[in-house]
Amino acid sequence: MNWIKNISKKIKPKISNLFKKKSLAPDDFWASCPSCSSVIDRNDIKNNYYCCTKCNEPQQIFPRQRFEMLFDNGEYTELKTPKTSSDPLKWSDTKKYSDKVKEARKKFDQDNAAVVASGNINSLPVVSYCLNQKFLGGSVGLEEGAAFVFACKEAIRTRSSLIAFPSTGGQKMQHSIFGLMMMPQSIIALQELEKEKLPVIIMAVSPVSGGVTASWVYGPSVFLFAESESTKIMFAGPRVIEKTISEQLPPDFQTAGLLLKKGFVDRIIPRKKHREEFSNLISILLHKQINKEDNLSDAQQQNPVHTKSTLSA
Repeated sequence: MNWIKNISKKIKPKISNLFKKKSLAPDDFWASCPSCSSVIDRNDIKNNYYCCTKCNEPQQIFPRQRFEMLFDNGEYTELKTPKTSSDPLKWSDTKKYSDKVKEARKKFDQDNAAVVASGNINSLPVVSYCLNQKFLGGSVGLEEGAAFVFACKEAIRTRSSLIAFPSTGGQKMQHSIFGLMMMPQSIIALQELEKEKLPVIIMAVSPVSGGVTASWVYGPSVFLFAESESTKIMFAGPRVIEKTISEQLPPDFQTAGLLLKKGFVDRIIPRKKHREEFSNLISILLHKQINKEDNLSDAQQQNPVHTKSTLSA
């Protein structure tokens, strides 16, 4: 029987390679919508502003993808944010938190969950702050909090509007009190923008929760919008609340649709309308004329320009 084993050893690798070569499409060619479970071509999703082509529900995207859609011609400058400790308490659970941070940095090419960029929307100057929810849950600690304060200061320095895209589980528990202290600092930074009469737009990206909801999402003089009616905006999770009040919550509890009816969200704006709606609002508030563009051109989507700032934080 040894001769059979010898033959199988020779032909097995060849058969495996044969099937690999006949793969019809790469693994990431198709995507499943988390909302309606439809299977869609990823290129179709991209061409639809990263929204499902069946139910139009916005899909999760990364900060740089958002900036490419947001700014004129996809051109923006990524700003260098202040460097602080990523692990002030030397936290460790199943593994060292510092190792988790290193892995996330390598995977997403970001120093932390927040990315700050500057550019124009229909020729109006804007500083944008965006959280990557896939970077350790988008949790806000020293680094992300310092980045938000920096974004506010940069908006004041350049006389720009601030547009923030929170998508987060809240303050970073691994930073304990250091993470919590970023909440009042963020409020103070927004108060400085308020003094300068500069517009602040918060576009909630599901989910938004915890200390971020309790601080700058509902900060002074901000316009709070959401991408869809299903966007989750909350402080505590529904299970925690149900156990506290011993009642069952309605299905639409903590969704932007219900919050809009109750006056806790100003408006729901589909992703494809962000540029138009943002520039219209900013131009009204600042009494400026704009070069109105309803939609991104194909060239803007396909040939974005991304530069990194050499400015020190």
